[in-house]
Amino acid sequence: MVRRPSSRARAAQWLLLAAVVAVALLLGWVATTSSRRHQSFGFGFLAEDTNFDIPFRLIPWAVGDTYARALLVCLLNTLLVSAMSIVAATLLGLLVGIMRLSANWLVRNIALGFIELVRNTPQLVQIIFWYVAVLQTLPGPGQSIPLGGGALLNIRGIYLPSFVANNLASGVWPLAFVLVLAIPIIWRVQ
Repeated sequence: MVRRPSSRARAAQWLLLAAVVAVALLLGWVATTSSRRHQSFGFGFLAEDTNFDIPFRLIPWAVGDTYARALLVCLLNTLLVSAMSIVAATLLGLLVGIMRLSANWLVRNIALGFIELVRNTPQLVQIIFWYVAVLQTLPGPGQSIPLGGGALLNIRGIYLPSFVANNLASGVWPLAFVLVLAIPIIWRVQ
């Protein structure tokens, strides 16, 4: 015996159909309006030049590059941040898990408090807390907090010193690297 849908189910189906038709009509209206304004409707904008800079990038980027190149740069940035987050979260979870199994009462309860605080606070509240209460209270670039070793902390982030070889000494660095690798081998032979 085939069951017939109730009148309530039929009404819901008709409302869903009306919503799908309304969305299709809205998309058609947007397409015709944009074509009247001589705006492209599609992916043609990816070949146009950009007018913005991407501060952090893994591959070369210039302000005049295309939107497709910007999309690629941002995709690679996202993949890097995702990979770093996965590694950091795994290591932190392993550390907290080991702390949770500890026989030391203080270490075990610190891990328990951390777990309860993180798991019982909504993610959006944590993001807002870290952005507003922590990051926005950092000083501007002119009043950076020195962290030692040349590292600086300010509202724009953590700045670490980078290694730059001079032209005069650039030939010495490969030799020094090989020497540092060879010292343990020489030491072991003796």
